[in-house]
Amino acid sequence: MRHLIIGAGASLAESINAGYSIEDGMPLISNFARKTWGNYNPHPYLEEFLNSIGQGGFGRDARDLFYELESSGVTNVEHFFEFVWRNRNQNFPVRPDSLPSGYIHGLRLGEAGSNTVTFNSGPVVSFWENMLYHGIGHPMAFAMLEIFHENGKGWKDLCVSKTVAGCLRNNDLVLNLNYDTIFEIALSQLGVDFQYVPNKKTGKIRVCKPHGSLNMVANDSLFTFGQPEWLGTPETKGFKSFSGFVPPRLNKSYEQHQIAKTIINSVISRRPNILTFWGVGLTKSDIDLLHLYKNWGQKCKSIEVINVDKGVACAVRELLDADVSYFTSVEEWEKKNT
Repeated sequence: MRHLIIGAGASLAESINAGYSIEDGMPLISNFARKTWGNYNPHPYLEEFLNSIGQGGFGRDARDLFYELESSGVTNVEHFFEFVWRNRNQNFPVRPDSLPSGYIHGLRLGEAGSNTVTFNSGPVVSFWENMLYHGIGHPMAFAMLEIFHENGKGWKDLCVSKTVAGCLRNNDLVLNLNYDTIFEIALSQLGVDFQYVPNKKTGKIRVCKPHGSLNMVANDSLFTFGQPEWLGTPETKGFKSFSGFVPPRLNKSYEQHQIAKTIINSVISRRPNILTFWGVGLTKSDIDLLHLYKNWGQKCKSIEVINVDKGVACAVRELLDADVSYFTSVEEWEKKNT
């Protein structure tokens, strides 16, 4: 039984194969803010965050300052999302007379007939909800469409993902840490039958997405996944798209997110023979994931890492205290598996 773990580098590899540069392809953590905030301004939390790290009084678009500080290593998007999470119930002041470009307030566009803007009247959608919807979900869906979809033709041939997907067999597991549905569309292009966990039917490839997915919707009592080609809009009546996202932040725990907890708990006791990491970066802030990898790696006969960064293979070797087969590309990995 194989467990395939997919990270942002996998989606980027598919972008590059489609003819896009690293800068223009699907987001990585290093450029996540730049790629998702082009038409969204996380005001007033971004200004409050910058003030909290001694970078206030800038007098310009706070996004530009954040990008500069991120490039220089002063801060990063994980620190910002951690600040937002800790202060998500705060009512930071907004100045209606000087709203920055891209600011969104009290608005969720999606469900047919509900495109109503409210400003300082009636209930206001929380900053956290707006950020998930307008600052992560929509930009990610747009990037997928821009890179991988052609009008009049449909989805491009996702041949890199299909190559990796071809190694999977019934009852194998895909732990997909990405919001996008690129890999699931590749499974569909191969004609492979799969299901999203926590569904418990056997005999199918199982896809586990604890960080959420563009095609996942939720309400106060349940969550469900749509077809991978549907990217969350328009929203299904009675449900919210993107509300189950777990942003990349420091000190996150699946215990803090009921959907993520339910999804990951359904697979934590599995014991694979093969672990394959594709495009995954190991960070110390991913405490739950590191614990999961160690559980899965206890009886593995083979551990593989596909990544342009050899340092990831070294980190996996150290974490699991086991031999690791390292491959710089899917092509190199494919030769070994054929």
